[in-house]
Amino acid sequence: MSYPQRSWDDGDVEVIGSRLWAGGVATAVVAAGIAIVGVLILTNVFDLGIQTAQRSGALVDNAITIIPVCAAIAALAGTALLHLLLLTTPRPATFFSAIVLLVLVVLLLQVFLARGGVVDHIATAILYAAIGLAIISMLSGVSRTAVRPVTSGGWGGRQYDGRYDQRYGSYDQQQQRPGPYAGGDQRTTRYDPRGGQGGGAGW
Repeated sequence: MSYPQRSWDDGDVEVIGSRLWAGGVATAVVAAGIAIVGVLILTNVFDLGIQTAQRSGALVDNAITIIPVCAAIAALAGTALLHLLLLTTPRPATFFSAIVLLVLVVLLLQVFLARGGVVDHIATAILYAAIGLAIISMLSGVSRTAVRPVTSGGWGGRQYDGRYDQRYGSYDQQQQRPGPYAGGDQRTTRYDPRGGQGGGAGW
């Protein structure tokens, strides 16, 4: 399904909802995969815990399931936000990146302000930052492929206003313009004082 929009890059475009949400679902899968790999590395390789963003600083129980599910939900929520921005704002990718970055910074601050060990704080922050930055980068790329110009409105989705003809002349007029020697070359025609038939002759 396509949604028309009139304020994107000074022209008319439409948002391709199916492509946008397909990209959002793919982003959710990738974000969940990053979360699974990150949890496995932190818990099994470095023997560290994943902290919640709460003041108590408690560790996440069953992190191998909860963190990937939360990452997928965050990616889908980001897709919904991006869809809204594509329909309403002139530079949706810029606003989307700014909003998600602010949310990510708040989340990381909550992690560092909670109780717990410094090493656990750093490990958890790295994992959350990796997931958040992956969501931002992938959905920003999706936003560039999920819109297209409106073809029914003229050139590039705009109503044609005739400025091309006013400045350069229309294409048809340029094709029909006579050549420099059409109808004979008047520069080689001279006056014949003897008169004669036709009133003059060209040399």
